[in-house]
Amino acid sequence: MGLNIKIRFKIILYLLAIIALVLMLRLYFLQVMSGELYAEMASENISREKTVLAPRGNIYDRNGKLLVKSIPVKAVAIEPLIVSENEDVMRTLSEYLNIPYEDIREKVEQSNLSYIDRLILKTDINTPTMIYLKENSSKLPGVEVIDLYLREYNFGFLASHLMGYTGEIDKERLKSERYAMDYEGGDQIGLTGLEEAYENLLKGKKGKIIYEVDPLGRPVSILEETYPISGSDLYLTIDIDLQRFVEEALYQSILEVRQKKIRGTDEYYKVPGGAVVVLDSRNGQILAMASYPTYNPELFVGGISIEDYAELEDPENHFPLLNRAVMSFPPGSAIKIVPAYAGLAEGIISERGRLYCAGAWTGLGENFIKYCWQRGGHGSLDIRGAIKNSCDIYFYQVGYGLLLKNDNMEELLQKYLRTFGFGSATGIDLPNEDAGLVPDKEWKKDYFKDQPGYDVWFPGDTVNMAIGQGDLLVTPLQLAQAYSILANRGLEYQPYLVKEIRDSEGNLFLDSSEDEYQDLNLDEYFIEIIEDGMVQVVSPGGTAAGTFWDFPLNEIPIAGKTGTAEFFGKQDYAWFASYAPVGNPQYVVAAMFEEAGSGGSNVAPMIEKIYRYLFNIE
Repeated sequence: MGLNIKIRFKIILYLLAIIALVLMLRLYFLQVMSGELYAEMASENISREKTVLAPRGNIYDRNGKLLVKSIPVKAVAIEPLIVSENEDVMRTLSEYLNIPYEDIREKVEQSNLSYIDRLILKTDINTPTMIYLKENSSKLPGVEVIDLYLREYNFGFLASHLMGYTGEIDKERLKSERYAMDYEGGDQIGLTGLEEAYENLLKGKKGKIIYEVDPLGRPVSILEETYPISGSDLYLTIDIDLQRFVEEALYQSILEVRQKKIRGTDEYYKVPGGAVVVLDSRNGQILAMASYPTYNPELFVGGISIEDYAELEDPENHFPLLNRAVMSFPPGSAIKIVPAYAGLAEGIISERGRLYCAGAWTGLGENFIKYCWQRGGHGSLDIRGAIKNSCDIYFYQVGYGLLLKNDNMEELLQKYLRTFGFGSATGIDLPNEDAGLVPDKEWKKDYFKDQPGYDVWFPGDTVNMAIGQGDLLVTPLQLAQAYSILANRGLEYQPYLVKEIRDSEGNLFLDSSEDEYQDLNLDEYFIEIIEDGMVQVVSPGGTAAGTFWDFPLNEIPIAGKTGTAEFFGKQDYAWFASYAPVGNPQYVVAAMFEEAGSGGSNVAPMIEKIYRYLFNIE
């Protein structure tokens, strides 16, 4: 019995010795062999990195007036992956941020956790809330108070379609290539306008803080810190005082036209919207660009409410978020400068040649009668008289002549429309610019491919397009650029809004003020003939004579053209485009009113007021 006890005792001693040896070897491995590895891992476990947002760059007008700036506010940011697993944290946040618990849970659950690692829960929190959250940070894992930069607009509604607005980045954008680098959940980005177009320059460069934390995740010390760099500042071509005048003139003019009845009816003009472009003809700089209805970008600061956004999107409010200056519409007679030039250039008409307007034209056959807006006819007209009176019959014949030349193999009218910039975007530094539409045989064949018989290009298509009807679509900006080409005798300037860009230290690294242009090699004499007709438009007997009767045309001659475009299912659209002073043009002013009837009587009066402002005429 005693022998067995001794044997068992020895076995236990041997086992203890073996265990001790294993522990010693393990300790040696951990402390000596793998010491550096585990020290590095331990360091990673007690350090944490966070980004520090940078202020967005400011936006100024051409005279240095501050339009848009960034202001710092305190915001509550959460990490959805952590907060989603802690109901107590969500309830605490609900209590102190005055947000329903269900709303917090829904927002956390709806965020795609694989893409959103930070979510802004509330902005502009008060001081007591900020103090509480910071003092209780150890009890609120995944929650932090951060400095967030929001936009402040010094001029409210003014130029809102140009400035655009900012908002919190969403998961779809975070997945996209454009936002793959340097972006994270909670970032404020440009969503429209110049804010979107110049996002890469306005956003700045984030800072970074790497700090040591204790086992509870509380900061102990800063290990490394990189300060953020503010975004670059934009200096625009627009004059905010001129912008204010133009926007007010647009609004007041639309209200006035809405008080008018359509001739011969009891129906009032609807005029749901309109747009104006004021261009410096000498360099392509946009001096003012207005679109109505407009909106207040301050609605989007910190996140727009569901109710406010629904109101902006309500069709009854005519979609105020749309920038009509870069949207396309049927141009009507304002486009007649192009067939006029094409007719002269291709020998369809001559300077002294005359065509007859009897009020109706049967050149396409007795079954396809075309009428002039002046049903009694204009009689015998040369090209200057045709422009002055905006004679449809004259331009029907010009369009038909262009069609017949070479059996329309070259589609000459389309060729010259494209020469003057129609059918393609101007390239202005704004997002979502329409290219408009110059229809041709190929387009029609494709567009009506499922409707046999409609996919053929008919002579009437060209004839209609010669007076700005049919499927032709142009933007107010395109029309302004086309008139600038006339003013500059064939030199084409690309319109732009940003004149200078300066970095956070004020250093100039982009200057767009150098005059760059493309010479279209147009015939200057043909342009002068067309210009003569446009000068007569605002002179006695012209389609806009009633508007400019007391304007000092002898001192500041204006070349202009009216336009009234039919739009199926709607009232006529009204246009007026112009430049001044003739002989030394400085300004191009073009405008469009939706469903406003005559351009001469309903749009030209507003443009006359703008010229009075531009030339300081009392």
